[in-house]
Amino acid sequence: MPRPAPSILFLASFVLLASACSDGDLCAQAPRCDDSEAINCETGCTVGPCSTGPTVQECNEGTSCTVIPGDREDARFYRSRAVCAKSLSACDPAAAPPPVCEGERFVTGCSAYRRDIRVPCSQAGLYFAQVPACCRGGAADGGADAGTADGGSDAGTPDAGTGDGGIPDAGGTRADAGR
Repeated sequence: MPRPAPSILFLASFVLLASACSDGDLCAQAPRCDDSEAINCETGCTVGPCSTGPTVQECNEGTSCTVIPGDREDARFYRSRAVCAKSLSACDPAAAPPPVCEGERFVTGCSAYRRDIRVPCSQAGLYFAQVPACCRGGAADGGADAGTADGGSDAGTPDAGTGDGGIPDAGGTRADAGR
């Protein structure tokens, strides 16, 4: 029985290796919906809260995944995104109530992508022009001012803000790499 030529074995190995690597690279596949998961990838953050790299969000709590095109005229919201939409109908963020927090981990509301969505607080800066205070860190006086001097019960001490949008990183307030 003749042996296959080494070049054919090499080529077959290369194809298998390349296909295995591309299946695992979520950033190469983003944005997309995979059943009930919204998959996105952020290479850099100019506003917070935000985290870099691939993100996978399970669309639950009455949401469904859809990919929304970005606004090419908007310097901040120009990228297409996979979102967990509460409704597939368009909304107007200028006329809608401000986004609200669901517990300490999620925010819902009419996003800059003109859909009523639900996203983790860690990514809220990518979807909303105004991020709720609850997504920007805890607060000594309830968090309504998100770190501004308020003259309230803490006599104006900055209370909820961190210099990096509240992203935990075990470092100082400006320790988030790449920001």
